[in-house]
Amino acid sequence: MKKVIYLILLITSVYSCKFDDNPYSVIREFDSGTYITPDGKVKYISGTPDSLVSVTDNYAVIQENISYVKKTETGMLADSILIYGHVYSRTPNPVVCGYDSVSKIDLIERLNQNSNYWINGTSEPSDFITSDDLDAGLTFRSGFGLHYETEYYVRSFVVTGKFVGGKPEYKDIAYNQRELQFTTKSPVDLWVGGDMLEAPADFPDNEYRGGTAFTYDGYLFVAQGHDEGPMGTSIIIDRYDPITNTWDNPPFATYPIAQDANFTNAVSFVIEKAKLDNNREHDCVYIGLGITNNEDEANVEFYRYDFDDNTGNPWLNITTAYDAQPFPGIGVEDAVAFSINGIGYVGLGTTGYADAVVPRFYKYDPSDRSAGHSQGTWTQIADFPGGPRTKAVCFKIGDNVYVGCGEDDNGNYKNDLWMCSQADDNSLTWVQRAAFPGTPRIDAVGFAIGENGYIGTGLDVDSVRSDFWRYNPFLNKWDQRAFYGGEPRYQAVGAGIKINDNDYRGFIGTGWNGTDYFNDFWHYRP
Repeated sequence: MKKVIYLILLITSVYSCKFDDNPYSVIREFDSGTYITPDGKVKYISGTPDSLVSVTDNYAVIQENISYVKKTETGMLADSILIYGHVYSRTPNPVVCGYDSVSKIDLIERLNQNSNYWINGTSEPSDFITSDDLDAGLTFRSGFGLHYETEYYVRSFVVTGKFVGGKPEYKDIAYNQRELQFTTKSPVDLWVGGDMLEAPADFPDNEYRGGTAFTYDGYLFVAQGHDEGPMGTSIIIDRYDPITNTWDNPPFATYPIAQDANFTNAVSFVIEKAKLDNNREHDCVYIGLGITNNEDEANVEFYRYDFDDNTGNPWLNITTAYDAQPFPGIGVEDAVAFSINGIGYVGLGTTGYADAVVPRFYKYDPSDRSAGHSQGTWTQIADFPGGPRTKAVCFKIGDNVYVGCGEDDNGNYKNDLWMCSQADDNSLTWVQRAAFPGTPRIDAVGFAIGENGYIGTGLDVDSVRSDFWRYNPFLNKWDQRAFYGGEPRYQAVGAGIKINDNDYRGFIGTGWNGTDYFNDFWHYRP
Protein backbone atom coordinates (compact mmCIF):
# COMPACT_ATOMS: atom_id res chain seq x y z
CA MET A 1 0.00 0.00 0.00
CA LYS A 2 2.82 2.39 0.90
CA LYS A 3 4.44 1.73 -2.47
CA VAL A 4 1.20 2.59 -4.32
CA ILE A 5 0.76 5.83 -2.35
CA TYR A 6 4.39 6.74 -2.99
CA LEU A 7 3.88 6.04 -6.69
CA ILE A 8 0.77 8.22 -6.87
CA LEU A 9 2.63 11.07 -5.16
CA LEU A 10 5.48 10.70 -7.59
CA ILE A 11 3.14 10.71 -10.59
CA THR A 12 1.42 13.80 -9.25
CA SER A 13 4.78 15.45 -8.75
CA VAL A 14 5.88 14.59 -12.27
CA TYR A 15 2.78 15.95 -13.97
CA SER A 16 2.46 19.02 -11.77
CA CYS A 17 6.14 20.03 -11.71
CA LYS A 18 7.87 18.47 -14.65
CA PHE A 19 5.45 18.96 -17.60
CA ASP A 20 3.21 21.90 -18.34
CA ASP A 21 0.30 22.40 -20.74
CA ASN A 22 2.16 24.78 -23.03
CA PRO A 23 5.35 23.08 -24.18
CA TYR A 24 7.65 24.99 -26.51
CA SER A 25 8.82 21.99 -28.50
CA VAL A 26 9.68 22.60 -32.15
CA ILE A 27 6.85 21.64 -34.51
CA ARG A 28 7.87 18.92 -36.99
CA GLU A 29 6.29 17.67 -40.20
CA PHE A 30 4.05 14.66 -39.68
CA ASP A 31 5.23 11.26 -40.91
CA SER A 32 4.48 7.63 -40.15
CA GLY A 33 6.78 7.52 -37.16
CA THR A 34 6.32 10.99 -35.70
CA TYR A 35 6.07 11.31 -31.96
CA ILE A 36 2.82 12.85 -30.75
CA THR A 37 2.07 14.42 -27.41
CA PRO A 38 -0.86 13.39 -25.19
CA ASP A 39 -2.98 16.26 -26.55
CA GLY A 40 -2.67 14.84 -30.07
CA LYS A 41 -0.46 17.57 -31.51
CA VAL A 42 2.44 16.59 -33.73
CA LYS A 43 5.55 18.10 -32.21
CA TYR A 44 9.27 18.27 -32.03
CA ILE A 45 10.79 15.15 -33.43
CA SER A 46 10.16 12.25 -35.78
CA GLY A 47 11.13 8.63 -35.56
CA THR A 48 10.41 5.28 -37.14
CA PRO A 49 7.98 2.58 -36.05
CA ASP A 50 9.44 0.47 -33.25
CA SER A 51 10.93 -2.85 -34.30
CA LEU A 52 10.96 -6.14 -32.45
CA VAL A 53 14.60 -7.25 -32.17
CA SER A 54 13.87 -10.48 -30.36
CA VAL A 55 11.15 -12.10 -28.30
CA THR A 56 11.18 -15.27 -26.23
CA ASP A 57 8.85 -16.76 -23.68
CA ASN A 58 9.74 -14.27 -20.95
CA TYR A 59 11.24 -11.15 -22.47
CA ALA A 60 11.38 -8.92 -25.55
CA VAL A 61 13.92 -6.45 -26.91
CA ILE A 62 12.52 -3.44 -28.78
CA GLN A 63 14.49 -0.97 -30.91
CA GLU A 64 13.67 2.55 -32.03
CA ASN A 65 15.41 4.97 -34.40
CA ILE A 66 14.92 8.69 -34.07
CA SER A 67 15.62 11.20 -36.85
CA TYR A 68 16.78 14.28 -35.05
CA VAL A 69 17.39 17.79 -36.47
CA LYS A 70 19.03 20.36 -34.22
CA LYS A 71 17.26 23.72 -33.98
CA THR A 72 18.53 27.02 -32.59
CA GLU A 73 16.78 30.02 -31.13
CA THR A 74 18.93 33.16 -31.17
CA GLY A 75 22.04 31.10 -30.57
CA MET A 76 20.39 28.88 -27.96
CA LEU A 77 19.96 25.14 -28.44
CA ALA A 78 16.41 23.97 -29.05
CA ASP A 79 14.70 21.38 -26.86
CA SER A 80 16.75 18.27 -26.21
CA ILE A 81 15.75 14.70 -25.53
CA LEU A 82 16.39 14.34 -21.83
CA ILE A 83 14.90 10.88 -21.28
CA TYR A 84 13.87 8.17 -23.72
CA GLY A 85 12.76 4.55 -23.65
CA HIS A 86 9.85 2.19 -24.26
CA VAL A 87 6.65 1.55 -22.32
CA TYR A 88 4.41 -1.52 -22.59
CA SER A 89 1.08 -2.94 -21.41
CA ARG A 90 -1.33 -5.76 -22.19
CA THR A 91 -3.82 -3.25 -23.61
CA PRO A 92 -3.39 -0.71 -26.42
CA ASN A 93 -1.86 2.73 -25.92
CA PRO A 94 0.48 2.12 -22.99
CA VAL A 95 1.51 5.24 -21.13
CA VAL A 96 4.45 6.20 -18.98
CA CYS A 97 3.66 6.14 -15.24
CA GLY A 98 0.67 3.87 -15.79
CA TYR A 99 0.35 1.03 -13.35
CA ASP A 100 0.88 -1.45 -16.19
CA SER A 101 4.26 0.04 -17.14
CA VAL A 102 7.30 -1.98 -16.17
CA SER A 103 9.51 1.10 -16.23
CA LYS A 104 7.16 3.44 -14.36
CA ILE A 105 9.18 3.62 -11.13
CA ASP A 106 12.49 3.75 -12.99
CA LEU A 107 11.29 6.63 -15.14
CA ILE A 108 9.73 8.60 -12.30
CA GLU A 109 12.82 8.25 -10.15
CA ARG A 110 14.96 9.44 -13.03
CA LEU A 111 12.72 12.47 -13.55
CA ASN A 112 12.97 13.38 -9.88
CA GLN A 113 16.69 12.69 -9.57
CA ASN A 114 17.37 14.99 -12.54
CA SER A 115 20.44 12.92 -13.34
CA ASN A 116 19.58 9.69 -15.09
CA TYR A 117 17.85 8.39 -18.16
CA TRP A 118 17.32 5.20 -20.13
CA ILE A 119 20.10 4.61 -22.65
CA ASN A 120 20.62 1.55 -24.86
CA GLY A 121 18.08 -0.43 -22.90
CA THR A 122 19.90 -0.15 -19.58
CA SER A 123 19.13 1.77 -16.44
CA GLU A 124 22.65 2.74 -15.46
CA PRO A 125 23.16 6.28 -14.08
CA SER A 126 24.46 8.79 -16.62
CA ASP A 127 24.57 12.49 -17.36
CA PHE A 128 21.72 14.09 -19.25
CA ILE A 129 22.02 14.12 -23.01
CA THR A 130 21.86 17.41 -24.94
CA SER A 131 21.13 18.46 -28.51
CA ASP A 132 24.79 18.32 -29.42
CA ASP A 133 24.79 14.61 -28.67
CA LEU A 134 21.82 13.84 -30.88
CA ASP A 135 22.27 15.81 -34.09
CA ALA A 136 23.27 12.63 -35.95
CA GLY A 137 20.23 10.69 -34.77
CA LEU A 138 19.64 8.10 -32.05
CA THR A 139 19.03 4.35 -31.92
CA PHE A 140 18.14 2.76 -28.61
CA ARG A 141 16.87 -0.55 -27.27
CA SER A 142 14.82 -1.55 -24.25
CA GLY A 143 14.28 -4.97 -22.73
CA PHE A 144 11.25 -6.12 -20.76
CA GLY A 145 10.57 -9.16 -18.62
CA LEU A 146 7.22 -10.59 -19.73
CA HIS A 147 4.82 -13.51 -19.31
CA TYR A 148 4.76 -16.35 -21.80
CA GLU A 149 2.05 -16.70 -24.49
CA THR A 150 0.77 -13.19 -23.79
CA GLU A 151 -0.09 -10.33 -26.16
CA TYR A 152 1.64 -7.00 -25.49
CA TYR A 153 1.61 -3.46 -26.84
CA VAL A 154 4.79 -1.37 -26.82
CA ARG A 155 5.66 2.14 -27.95
CA SER A 156 8.68 4.34 -27.52
CA PHE A 157 8.63 7.73 -25.88
CA VAL A 158 10.82 10.78 -25.46
CA VAL A 159 10.87 13.39 -22.71
CA THR A 160 12.00 16.78 -24.00
CA GLY A 161 13.17 19.97 -22.40
CA LYS A 162 16.07 22.36 -21.94
CA PHE A 163 18.90 23.08 -19.59
CA VAL A 164 18.44 26.34 -17.76
CA GLY A 165 21.18 27.39 -15.40
CA GLY A 166 22.74 23.95 -15.69
CA LYS A 167 19.53 22.21 -14.61
CA PRO A 168 17.01 20.36 -16.79
CA GLU A 169 13.52 21.75 -17.32
CA TYR A 170 11.13 19.09 -18.64
CA LYS A 171 8.58 20.37 -21.13
CA ASP A 172 6.87 17.47 -22.83
CA ILE A 173 6.49 13.72 -23.06
CA ALA A 174 5.75 12.34 -26.53
CA TYR A 175 4.89 8.86 -27.75
CA ASN A 176 5.46 7.11 -31.04
CA GLN A 177 2.06 7.12 -32.73
CA ARG A 178 2.62 3.58 -34.02
CA GLU A 179 2.62 1.06 -31.23
CA LEU A 180 4.12 -2.38 -31.69
CA GLN A 181 1.96 -5.42 -31.03
CA PHE A 182 3.38 -8.91 -30.43
CA THR A 183 2.81 -12.12 -28.48
CA THR A 184 5.47 -13.82 -26.39
CA LYS A 185 6.40 -17.36 -27.34
CA SER A 186 5.60 -20.64 -25.72
CA PRO A 187 8.57 -21.86 -23.69
CA VAL A 188 10.40 -24.80 -25.24
CA ASP A 189 13.20 -25.18 -22.67
CA LEU A 190 14.18 -28.58 -23.99
CA TRP A 191 17.39 -30.59 -24.18
CA VAL A 192 17.71 -33.11 -27.02
CA GLY A 193 20.37 -35.82 -27.05
CA GLY A 194 21.14 -39.44 -26.31
CA ASP A 195 18.61 -41.77 -27.96
CA MET A 196 16.09 -38.99 -28.59
CA LEU A 197 14.91 -38.10 -32.07
CA GLU A 198 17.03 -35.34 -33.67
CA ALA A 199 19.79 -35.84 -31.10
CA PRO A 200 23.18 -34.38 -32.13
CA ALA A 201 25.70 -36.92 -33.34
CA ASP A 202 28.28 -37.98 -30.76
CA PHE A 203 31.69 -36.36 -30.81
CA PRO A 204 33.82 -38.59 -33.07
CA ASP A 205 37.23 -38.17 -31.42
CA ASN A 206 36.70 -40.56 -28.48
CA GLU A 207 35.62 -39.55 -24.97
CA TYR A 208 37.18 -36.19 -24.39
CA ARG A 209 37.60 -33.31 -21.92
CA GLY A 210 39.37 -29.99 -21.56
CA GLY A 211 38.85 -28.91 -25.17
CA THR A 212 38.24 -25.44 -26.56
CA ALA A 213 35.27 -24.64 -28.80
CA PHE A 214 34.57 -21.84 -31.27
CA THR A 215 31.96 -21.14 -33.94
CA TYR A 216 32.41 -19.85 -37.47
CA ASP A 217 30.09 -19.68 -40.48
CA GLY A 218 27.39 -21.66 -38.70
CA TYR A 219 29.69 -24.53 -37.66
CA LEU A 220 30.89 -25.65 -34.24
CA PHE A 221 34.59 -26.49 -33.95
CA VAL A 222 36.20 -28.42 -31.10
CA ALA A 223 39.95 -28.60 -30.56
CA GLN A 224 42.80 -29.31 -28.14
CA GLY A 225 41.26 -31.61 -25.57
CA HIS A 226 42.44 -34.99 -24.38
CA ASP A 227 40.94 -38.40 -23.89
CA GLU A 228 41.58 -41.09 -21.30
CA GLY A 229 45.00 -41.73 -22.81
CA PRO A 230 48.13 -39.60 -22.36
CA MET A 231 47.78 -35.89 -21.71
CA GLY A 232 46.97 -33.91 -24.83
CA THR A 233 46.68 -36.81 -27.24
CA SER A 234 44.39 -35.06 -29.72
CA ILE A 235 45.79 -32.71 -32.36
CA ILE A 236 42.72 -33.10 -34.56
CA ILE A 237 40.15 -30.30 -34.94
CA ASP A 238 36.61 -31.56 -35.44
CA ARG A 239 33.79 -29.62 -37.13
CA TYR A 240 30.07 -30.09 -36.49
CA ASP A 241 27.39 -29.08 -38.99
CA PRO A 242 24.07 -28.58 -37.12
CA ILE A 243 22.11 -28.62 -40.39
CA THR A 244 23.26 -32.08 -41.51
CA ASN A 245 23.98 -33.28 -37.95
CA THR A 246 27.39 -34.59 -38.96
CA TRP A 247 30.98 -34.25 -37.77
CA ASP A 248 33.93 -34.06 -40.12
CA ASN A 249 37.53 -32.93 -40.23
CA PRO A 250 37.91 -29.65 -42.14
CA PRO A 251 40.96 -28.97 -44.35
CA PHE A 252 42.86 -27.56 -41.39
CA ALA A 253 41.97 -30.47 -39.11
CA THR A 254 45.52 -31.30 -38.03
CA TYR A 255 46.92 -28.75 -35.64
CA PRO A 256 50.44 -27.78 -36.83
CA ILE A 257 52.48 -28.83 -33.81
CA ALA A 258 54.57 -31.87 -33.07
CA GLN A 259 52.90 -34.79 -31.32
CA ASP A 260 55.12 -34.41 -28.25
CA ALA A 261 54.13 -30.76 -27.91
CA ASN A 262 50.39 -31.25 -27.65
CA PHE A 263 48.52 -29.16 -25.12
CA THR A 264 45.06 -29.11 -23.61
CA ASN A 265 42.94 -26.62 -21.63
CA ALA A 266 43.75 -24.06 -24.33
CA VAL A 267 41.72 -21.03 -25.50
CA SER A 268 40.48 -19.85 -28.88
CA PHE A 269 38.90 -16.75 -30.40
CA VAL A 270 37.73 -15.81 -33.88
CA ILE A 271 38.34 -12.44 -35.54
CA GLU A 272 36.40 -11.80 -38.70
CA LYS A 273 38.04 -9.43 -41.19
CA ALA A 274 41.26 -9.48 -39.22
CA LYS A 275 43.60 -6.88 -40.70
CA LEU A 276 46.64 -8.94 -41.61
CA ASP A 277 49.89 -7.89 -43.24
CA ASN A 278 49.74 -6.61 -46.84
CA ASN A 279 46.38 -4.99 -45.97
CA ARG A 280 44.48 -8.26 -46.21
CA GLU A 281 41.20 -8.62 -44.31
CA HIS A 282 40.64 -12.30 -43.63
CA ASP A 283 38.57 -14.33 -41.18
CA CYS A 284 40.88 -16.08 -38.72
CA VAL A 285 40.80 -18.25 -35.63
CA TYR A 286 43.51 -18.02 -32.98
CA ILE A 287 44.28 -20.98 -30.68
CA GLY A 288 46.86 -20.96 -27.92
CA LEU A 289 48.00 -21.24 -24.30
CA GLY A 290 47.09 -24.43 -22.40
CA ILE A 291 49.13 -27.07 -20.64
CA THR A 292 51.63 -29.26 -22.46
CA ASN A 293 51.77 -33.01 -22.18
CA ASN A 294 54.51 -32.98 -19.52
CA GLU A 295 51.96 -31.30 -17.22
CA ASP A 296 54.38 -28.79 -15.68
CA GLU A 297 54.87 -26.19 -18.40
CA ALA A 298 52.08 -23.95 -19.62
CA ASN A 299 52.23 -23.04 -23.28
CA VAL A 300 52.68 -19.43 -24.52
CA GLU A 301 52.34 -20.07 -28.24
CA PHE A 302 49.41 -18.91 -30.37
CA TYR A 303 48.57 -20.28 -33.80
CA ARG A 304 46.44 -18.55 -36.40
CA TYR A 305 44.37 -20.28 -39.04
CA ASP A 306 43.32 -18.10 -41.98
CA PHE A 307 39.95 -19.25 -43.34
CA ASP A 308 40.51 -17.18 -46.50
CA ASP A 309 44.06 -18.30 -47.27
CA ASN A 310 44.15 -20.36 -50.47
CA THR A 311 47.93 -20.80 -50.59
CA GLY A 312 47.81 -24.25 -49.05
CA ASN A 313 49.58 -23.09 -45.89
CA PRO A 314 46.90 -21.32 -43.82
CA TRP A 315 48.42 -22.03 -40.38
CA LEU A 316 50.89 -19.58 -38.85
CA ASN A 317 52.59 -19.54 -35.45
CA ILE A 318 52.08 -15.88 -34.58
CA THR A 319 54.48 -16.26 -31.64
CA THR A 320 57.53 -17.39 -33.60
CA ALA A 321 56.80 -16.19 -37.15
CA TYR A 322 58.99 -13.52 -38.74
CA ASP A 323 58.72 -10.21 -36.86
CA ALA A 324 56.07 -11.71 -34.58
CA GLN A 325 55.69 -10.67 -30.95
CA PRO A 326 55.56 -13.52 -28.41
CA PHE A 327 52.61 -13.60 -26.07
CA PRO A 328 53.86 -11.24 -23.34
CA GLY A 329 52.39 -13.07 -20.36
CA ILE A 330 53.40 -16.19 -18.54
CA GLY A 331 52.00 -19.35 -20.05
CA VAL A 332 48.69 -20.34 -18.46
CA GLU A 333 46.00 -22.98 -18.75
CA ASP A 334 42.26 -22.62 -18.06
CA ALA A 335 42.16 -19.00 -19.23
CA VAL A 336 39.31 -17.23 -21.07
CA ALA A 337 39.44 -15.66 -24.53
CA PHE A 338 37.09 -13.72 -26.82
CA SER A 339 37.11 -11.00 -29.48
CA ILE A 340 35.33 -7.66 -29.79
CA ASN A 341 35.37 -5.56 -32.97
CA GLY A 342 38.51 -7.07 -34.46
CA ILE A 343 40.52 -7.23 -31.22
CA GLY A 344 41.30 -10.44 -29.35
CA TYR A 345 41.35 -10.61 -25.55
CA VAL A 346 42.97 -13.28 -23.37
CA GLY A 347 43.13 -13.37 -19.59
CA LEU A 348 43.06 -15.21 -16.27
CA GLY A 349 44.20 -18.82 -15.81
CA THR A 350 46.75 -20.84 -13.88
CA THR A 351 50.49 -20.92 -14.54
CA GLY A 352 51.59 -24.47 -15.18
CA TYR A 353 54.87 -24.63 -13.30
CA ALA A 354 53.86 -22.87 -10.08
CA ASP A 355 50.06 -23.25 -10.07
CA ALA A 356 49.73 -19.49 -9.56
CA VAL A 357 46.29 -18.05 -10.38
CA VAL A 358 46.51 -14.73 -12.24
CA PRO A 359 44.17 -11.76 -12.87
CA ARG A 360 46.03 -10.44 -15.91
CA PHE A 361 44.42 -9.58 -19.27
CA TYR A 362 45.97 -8.92 -22.67
CA LYS A 363 44.65 -7.56 -25.95
CA TYR A 364 45.78 -8.67 -29.40
CA ASP A 365 45.45 -6.32 -32.37
CA PRO A 366 46.27 -8.08 -35.65
CA SER A 367 46.57 -4.73 -37.43
CA ASP A 368 48.94 -3.04 -34.95
CA ARG A 369 52.47 -3.07 -36.38
CA SER A 370 53.71 0.05 -34.63
CA ALA A 371 56.45 -1.88 -32.85
CA GLY A 372 57.55 -3.70 -35.99
CA HIS A 373 55.51 -6.82 -35.33
CA SER A 374 54.27 -7.92 -38.73
CA GLN A 375 51.76 -10.37 -37.24
CA GLY A 376 50.10 -7.94 -34.84
CA THR A 377 50.79 -6.73 -31.33
CA TRP A 378 49.98 -8.00 -27.83
CA THR A 379 49.49 -5.42 -25.07
CA GLN A 380 48.83 -5.96 -21.37
CA ILE A 381 45.73 -4.12 -20.16
CA ALA A 382 44.08 -3.65 -16.76
CA ASP A 383 43.65 -6.73 -14.58
CA PHE A 384 40.33 -8.46 -14.15
CA PRO A 385 38.57 -6.55 -11.32
CA GLY A 386 37.26 -9.76 -9.80
CA GLY A 387 40.81 -10.74 -8.81
CA PRO A 388 42.92 -13.76 -9.76
CA ARG A 389 40.75 -16.36 -11.45
CA THR A 390 41.05 -19.69 -13.21
CA LYS A 391 38.58 -22.13 -14.76
CA ALA A 392 36.11 -19.26 -15.29
CA VAL A 393 33.40 -19.10 -17.94
CA CYS A 394 32.46 -16.40 -20.43
CA PHE A 395 29.81 -15.60 -23.04
CA LYS A 396 29.30 -12.71 -25.47
CA ILE A 397 26.09 -10.78 -26.20
CA GLY A 398 26.46 -8.08 -28.82
CA ASP A 399 29.65 -6.20 -28.07
CA ASN A 400 29.59 -7.03 -24.36
CA VAL A 401 31.33 -10.05 -22.83
CA TYR A 402 30.41 -11.57 -19.47
CA VAL A 403 32.99 -13.40 -17.33
CA GLY A 404 32.16 -15.23 -14.13
CA CYS A 405 32.47 -18.21 -11.82
CA GLY A 406 35.83 -20.00 -11.55
CA GLU A 407 38.31 -20.34 -8.70
CA ASP A 408 40.38 -17.61 -7.02
CA ASP A 409 43.96 -17.77 -5.77
CA ASN A 410 42.79 -19.00 -2.34
CA GLY A 411 40.96 -21.99 -3.77
CA ASN A 412 37.52 -20.44 -3.29
CA TYR A 413 34.89 -21.23 -5.91
CA LYS A 414 33.11 -18.12 -7.24
CA ASN A 415 29.70 -17.21 -8.66
CA ASP A 416 30.19 -13.50 -9.44
CA LEU A 417 29.55 -12.08 -12.93
CA TRP A 418 31.36 -9.19 -14.63
CA MET A 419 30.49 -7.45 -17.89
CA CYS A 420 33.25 -5.94 -20.00
CA SER A 421 32.94 -3.46 -22.85
CA GLN A 422 35.53 -2.22 -25.30
CA ALA A 423 36.92 1.26 -24.58
CA ASP A 424 38.12 3.75 -27.19
CA ASP A 425 41.72 2.56 -26.80
CA ASN A 426 40.60 -1.08 -27.19
CA SER A 427 41.14 -1.78 -23.50
CA LEU A 428 38.28 -3.21 -21.43
CA THR A 429 35.97 -1.50 -18.95
CA TRP A 430 34.28 -3.72 -16.35
CA VAL A 431 30.99 -3.52 -14.46
CA GLN A 432 29.80 -6.11 -11.94
CA ARG A 433 26.39 -7.59 -12.71
CA ALA A 434 23.93 -9.90 -10.92
CA ALA A 435 25.71 -12.92 -9.50
CA PHE A 436 25.16 -16.34 -11.03
CA PRO A 437 22.43 -17.86 -8.80
CA GLY A 438 23.69 -21.43 -9.01
CA THR A 439 26.30 -22.79 -6.65
CA PRO A 440 29.81 -21.31 -7.04
CA ARG A 441 31.69 -23.54 -9.47
CA ILE A 442 34.56 -24.16 -11.86
CA ASP A 443 34.84 -25.62 -15.37
CA ALA A 444 31.26 -24.77 -16.35
CA VAL A 445 30.07 -24.04 -19.90
CA GLY A 446 28.86 -20.63 -20.98
CA PHE A 447 27.43 -19.37 -24.26
CA ALA A 448 24.87 -16.95 -25.69
CA ILE A 449 21.72 -17.76 -27.62
CA GLY A 450 20.26 -14.64 -29.21
CA GLU A 451 20.08 -11.89 -26.59
CA ASN A 452 20.48 -14.21 -23.57
CA GLY A 453 23.49 -15.74 -21.87
CA TYR A 454 23.57 -19.24 -20.37
CA ILE A 455 25.76 -21.02 -17.83
CA GLY A 456 25.47 -24.67 -16.88
CA THR A 457 27.22 -27.87 -15.80
CA GLY A 458 30.55 -27.57 -13.91
CA LEU A 459 31.96 -28.67 -10.57
CA ASP A 460 31.14 -27.14 -7.18
CA VAL A 461 32.63 -28.02 -3.80
CA ASP A 462 30.19 -30.89 -3.30
CA SER A 463 29.25 -32.36 -6.66
CA VAL A 464 29.37 -32.43 -10.43
CA ARG A 465 26.56 -30.24 -11.74
CA SER A 466 23.96 -30.41 -14.52
CA ASP A 467 21.82 -27.36 -13.64
CA PHE A 468 21.39 -24.71 -16.31
CA TRP A 469 20.62 -20.98 -15.99
CA ARG A 470 19.64 -18.11 -18.30
CA TYR A 471 20.83 -14.51 -17.96
CA ASN A 472 18.91 -11.53 -19.37
CA PRO A 473 21.35 -8.61 -19.77
CA PHE A 474 18.61 -6.01 -20.26
CA LEU A 475 16.99 -6.88 -16.96
CA ASN A 476 20.21 -8.05 -15.30
CA LYS A 477 18.34 -11.08 -14.00
CA TRP A 478 18.79 -14.86 -14.01
CA ASP A 479 16.21 -17.62 -14.19
CA GLN A 480 16.69 -21.37 -13.97
CA ARG A 481 16.04 -23.52 -17.02
CA ALA A 482 15.75 -27.25 -17.66
CA PHE A 483 18.66 -29.31 -16.34
CA TYR A 484 21.23 -30.42 -18.89
CA GLY A 485 19.95 -33.61 -20.50
CA GLY A 486 23.16 -35.64 -20.32
CA GLU A 487 25.13 -36.89 -17.35
CA PRO A 488 26.42 -34.19 -14.96
CA ARG A 489 29.89 -33.13 -16.06
CA TYR A 490 32.62 -30.51 -16.09
CA GLN A 491 35.39 -29.54 -18.49
CA ALA A 492 32.85 -29.88 -21.31
CA VAL A 493 32.63 -27.60 -24.35
CA GLY A 494 29.66 -25.70 -25.68
CA ALA A 495 28.42 -22.91 -27.91
CA GLY A 496 25.28 -21.19 -29.14
CA ILE A 497 24.53 -21.37 -32.87
CA LYS A 498 21.94 -19.62 -35.01
CA ILE A 499 20.43 -22.27 -37.29
CA ASN A 500 18.06 -19.81 -38.99
CA ASP A 501 16.08 -16.71 -38.08
CA ASN A 502 13.64 -18.74 -35.97
CA ASP A 503 15.95 -21.42 -34.62
CA TYR A 504 18.69 -20.73 -32.10
CA ARG A 505 20.27 -23.64 -30.23
CA GLY A 506 22.88 -24.21 -27.59
CA PHE A 507 25.22 -27.21 -27.65
CA ILE A 508 27.08 -28.91 -24.79
CA GLY A 509 29.14 -32.08 -25.05
CA THR A 510 32.26 -34.04 -24.08
CA GLY A 511 33.69 -33.47 -20.56
CA TRP A 512 33.96 -35.86 -17.63
CA ASN A 513 32.61 -36.44 -14.12
CA GLY A 514 35.96 -37.01 -12.43
CA THR A 515 35.97 -40.68 -13.38
CA ASP A 516 34.29 -41.25 -16.72
CA TYR A 517 34.90 -39.31 -19.92
CA PHE A 518 32.03 -38.45 -22.31
CA ASN A 519 31.65 -38.00 -26.05
CA ASP A 520 27.90 -37.33 -26.25
CA PHE A 521 26.48 -33.98 -27.39
CA TRP A 522 23.12 -32.42 -26.57
CA HIS A 523 21.42 -29.38 -27.99
CA TYR A 524 19.16 -26.97 -26.12
CA ARG A 525 16.14 -25.18 -27.53
CA PRO A 526 15.15 -22.15 -25.43
